[in-house]
Amino acid sequence: MKRLFFKRRPFFTAMKTIKYIRFLLYPIALLYGLIVRARNCMFNIGILTSETFSLPIISVGNITVGGTGKTPLTEFIIKMLKEDYQLALLSRGYKRLTKGLVLANAQSTAAEIGDEPKQILDKFADITVAVSERRVLGVNALLAMYKKPDVIVMDDAYQHRYVTPGLSILVVDYNRPLWRDLMLPAGELREPMSGKKRADIILFSKCPKQLSVDKQSHFIRKIKPLPHQEIYFSTIAYQKPRLLFDGEQSEINLTEANILLVTGIANPAAFEQHVANMANHVQCLRYPDHYQFSAKDIVQIGHRFNQLQGKAKFIVTTEKDAVRLKHIIERDSALAEYIYYIPIQIEILNDKQQEFIKKIKSYVEQDK
Repeated sequence: MKRLFFKRRPFFTAMKTIKYIRFLLYPIALLYGLIVRARNCMFNIGILTSETFSLPIISVGNITVGGTGKTPLTEFIIKMLKEDYQLALLSRGYKRLTKGLVLANAQSTAAEIGDEPKQILDKFADITVAVSERRVLGVNALLAMYKKPDVIVMDDAYQHRYVTPGLSILVVDYNRPLWRDLMLPAGELREPMSGKKRADIILFSKCPKQLSVDKQSHFIRKIKPLPHQEIYFSTIAYQKPRLLFDGEQSEINLTEANILLVTGIANPAAFEQHVANMANHVQCLRYPDHYQFSAKDIVQIGHRFNQLQGKAKFIVTTEKDAVRLKHIIERDSALAEYIYYIPIQIEILNDKQQEFIKKIKSYVEQDK
């Protein structure tokens, strides 16, 4: 296993600090948990109401904050349905610089609609993309369009209960299972683990490719699915690097290369290790999740890149970060020709990929 180079505090000191901070925040987490439970209860008994619409709506969401793998799953669903149906993606556009309802077009930027919707828009130009904090407003706007969608995929909508999805998929990070976590801000849970009951499908993401039957059984016992809930396990498949602006798969050889790895995602560790396993030497430059890069950041990235030794050197980033970097880096800049991103896609384990696809398609056909 190759070494990653970036500054970090000694492991045990960091873990002790985190444990102390969580202890201090635990009373706030208890209060937050009570508020969330009360809100869920009001939806369950009808004090707060949820609207149902007369077309298939698929919700993809999570309970754990940040980086569970919702976007690759959303892309997977869009890819399987777009040939047969007019699709729309509805997202809140997390960390965008705009407010309210925005119907995206080819010129929309990540700053206007968010990096995840922009990434999907760039990949699937023939679908409709809308962002709105108020999902009911967003659905109504999509249905009012001249070319209205046959199916709406709602991204990051598990806690947004004002719209009732016909099919709800809960994504759980294999490396951060719900039963080991605490409520915000002491932990990373948006709501108690009991919220999993609203899901029709529970998908464990980011699993090892060779996941034992015993380990899968353990996770199923821990999540305690209801009789109607289907459980699937998935893994990440990394694709070949692509040049930032061209987007074509590249045959660059990272084996003997020196890499500056730039990330602005919630949990970059797995991505960093993947690149480290391919490259000779990797230096990591981390930014916060959904970070909006500035011209000053590009100067810093260029300075760090110029410090790398050797002729074979590149800047490598994630597909999500590439969407935001394109907005600030000029296509003809000297740095652009050295920047590559690595797309990812999901694979359903246990030879159940076709079963998973059939389940999604069957729901859409029945709910039309």
